[in-house]
Amino acid sequence: MVRIIAIIFFAVIAVLALGFSLLNFQVVDINFFSAHVQLPLAVALTIELIAGIFIGFIAAYIHTVKLKSENRILSRQLNKK
Repeated sequence: MVRIIAIIFFAVIAVLALGFSLLNFQVVDINFFSAHVQLPLAVALTIELIAGIFIGFIAAYIHTVKLKSENRILSRQLNKK
């Protein structure tokens, strides 16, 4: 039951995102320090979303590695006693 609710929820979100993308397809100027790019707003927001997800995954991975390392150290200390 939970799986069906999750699928329905994500389908609704996907439809809303598609509608948002279609309504915001005007071209915007993006200025970098040395470059100038013109992209549709929906594409620019999608790139930013993907970059944010990627950065979040990297931060979560680093945090997980630190916790595993700390767990290993504490396990060794426990086994010594």
